[in-house]
Amino acid sequence: MPSNAIRLAAAQMGTTHRSDPRSKTLDRMLKLLDDAANQGAEVVLFPEIALTTFFPRYLIDDAEELTSWFEHGDVTKSENTAPLFDKARELGVDISLGFAEAAENGERFNSSIYYHAKSGSILSKYRKIHLPGDFEPFEDPDAVNQLEKRYFKPGDLGFQAFRVPDLASSSEPIMGMMICNDRRWTEAWRCYGLQGVEVVLCGYNTPGFAPHLFGSDKDADPKQAEQTALCHHKLVMQHGSYTNATFSVCAARCGVDDGKYSLIGGSCIVGPEGDILAEAKTVEDEIIIADCDLSACRQGKTRTFDFARHRRVEHYRRIVEQTGIIEPPRLRDTASPTPSINGTRHLPPQPTSTPPPKTIRILLCNPNATPSMTASCLTMANPTLPPDVSLHAFTAPPPAPTAIESATDNVLSAAASFRALLPLQNRENYSAILVACYSDHALIRMLREELECPVIGIMEASLFVARTLSARFGIVATSQRSAIGHVDAVRHYGMQPFCAGIESCGLGVLDLERKPREEVLGAMQDAAVRLVGKGAEVLTLGCAGMTDMKGAVERAVGGDVRVVDGVVAGVQHLVGVVRMGGRTAKGGLYASSAVGRRARGQGYI
Repeated sequence: MPSNAIRLAAAQMGTTHRSDPRSKTLDRMLKLLDDAANQGAEVVLFPEIALTTFFPRYLIDDAEELTSWFEHGDVTKSENTAPLFDKARELGVDISLGFAEAAENGERFNSSIYYHAKSGSILSKYRKIHLPGDFEPFEDPDAVNQLEKRYFKPGDLGFQAFRVPDLASSSEPIMGMMICNDRRWTEAWRCYGLQGVEVVLCGYNTPGFAPHLFGSDKDADPKQAEQTALCHHKLVMQHGSYTNATFSVCAARCGVDDGKYSLIGGSCIVGPEGDILAEAKTVEDEIIIADCDLSACRQGKTRTFDFARHRRVEHYRRIVEQTGIIEPPRLRDTASPTPSINGTRHLPPQPTSTPPPKTIRILLCNPNATPSMTASCLTMANPTLPPDVSLHAFTAPPPAPTAIESATDNVLSAAASFRALLPLQNRENYSAILVACYSDHALIRMLREELECPVIGIMEASLFVARTLSARFGIVATSQRSAIGHVDAVRHYGMQPFCAGIESCGLGVLDLERKPREEVLGAMQDAAVRLVGKGAEVLTLGCAGMTDMKGAVERAVGGDVRVVDGVVAGVQHLVGVVRMGGRTAKGGLYASSAVGRRARGQGYI
């Protein structure tokens, strides 16, 4: 082999039943590792959740049983797993292993690690980011469920590439890990590509026939459905490898578990030109192996996909600022002509009685750097929009904090958001801006100073609605610290006489996503019941991250108490202000300070 080549192996694993003891599965993995080492493999990839059957397909209510599916503590030293790492160290073969991780902080992840045999250490850990499926099972008892959202939190370690010593003539090849559904997302591959990745390792468990899960035809031929799933699998592996000029290795858990659940095989090793170098021949335990000359990555990285020369990031903002689909307005809703067709411009059909309504474009600004919160806000608000209103998303770019839980977070997030929002508004001219942080956030007044369009925060908007609907309102807050901050904000808004109380759930902002959903909803419901006991007639949800939990609070307090979501309240408030022709007054406190900054030589702000 060339000096900078390595021999990579995928350890495909066949049927693993729910009742199979750990010792049986471990013995199979030890044999696969031996087989790979005997063929000269230097790195062996095992599948996603390799140590057990794919348990997220089952609804598991028993806490003790659920705990048993997870690895606790140091996975390299656990009784169930240590023999595999001992064997890897004995053979001098690195391994990458997928497993269900119970983290020290009590959270659970679908994880994988890279174990470096020569040093006996874990070089890198990855936690699956794109969790597919649902939180609740399908009603159809024959459906194939995918309940990863129930049992795991989205990964919090990002797509971090890493170097591996003692391989490829000690050139320290650059590797990255992803798990199953991550391989379908181009963004995951590009994050690694931008770090110069040379080998991507991906374990997976992919159903062969799961029409409920995929939204496909329930009467389709299962064999044909399996071929389609294999096609999709190879398509994304080859595309990701080619467009990032990297080798990739993927290892399947396959076969028919419990005589019912079919999983595709298709384990393979792909080259940087997108060609399949080696591929599984069975859906059983099997080693797939190939020699990979890392210098073959160079052509793609320096020519076709030379990112430094060819990428145009100024046009890619939508990728990180938007999650759900936001369609362009229909032609009949705009007075602009359609594009030229064969050299002739055509106007869209015009109504005969009234002119088309002007589209109101609201920018939903999440001033923290957690895109999933932005997505939750959009999901909650979009169904409430009138036909002539569109909602657009903005998530604060780094170095904004991922959560806003203090005065420091407030200021840092405001600064990062402000610098990005000014050029965005100059370009897009949104009708109004909603700041989706439940606080008297500094960004609100900053934007009011520099922009004429109406600006409001979700806290202020929710209090207006609460005061309209009741004599006394209460606020369901996250942490005790945020509850104290809400007291000051309520006083600032002049609403103190109407506030029955503010109750903390004892949660951090990110806990809303990362802690078990039952625990989060229970804490919110308890706080809501306490507020009703204090005389609150309307409750407001004191965090943008609570936006999809309104229903659970309503169930806890009953039909006589109203629950207000600040995101929806803010959007509807701004729509009304825009329809009135409202603009921010510039004769006093909100006069622009840009001229003064420029005079100080600080135009860069």
